[in-house]
Amino acid sequence: MYRKTASVVFAVTTVLAAAAVVIAAGLLPERVPTHFGAGGDADDWSSRTEAVTFLALLTLGMAGLFAALAWWMPRMSMEWVNVPDKQRWIEAGREGELRRRLREDALLFGASTNVLVLSTTIAMVQAASSGTDALPVWWFVVFAGWLLLTTVHAVFIHGARYRWDRAGG
Repeated sequence: MYRKTASVVFAVTTVLAAAAVVIAAGLLPERVPTHFGAGGDADDWSSRTEAVTFLALLTLGMAGLFAALAWWMPRMSMEWVNVPDKQRWIEAGREGELRRRLREDALLFGASTNVLVLSTTIAMVQAASSGTDALPVWWFVVFAGWLLLTTVHAVFIHGARYRWDRAGG
């Protein structure tokens, strides 16, 4: 279903998130709101250097984590894998297909996380530049969408993508 698409989407979202940090470095003021309460109002501030460093580490760290997971999926012990009907996949000689799907899902979860990190970078710039020191409302919509998408994808994975009777087994 996803084949190359997952890799391309992950790469594009990683580049966009990294580019946003570079652009933010030039746009952020010296004092940046870096922590926000549940209502979106800033309750802690940092210097521009600290904020950009944090955003860079967050962006590269999350992208690196999901890239490492995707790299590891084809190599890890099947003892670590917990999917419905795992033994049937292995016994039918379809372990390679199972590992490919695991890799794609890691990349798609990584891509959605990259979008969340990208939106957080943009929202921090907007909060710092607006004079309100508050997260924009649209960020909460993105966050809710990310939570919903992640939940739907996880349910799809468990309920259909790896179920032997629905996966072409």
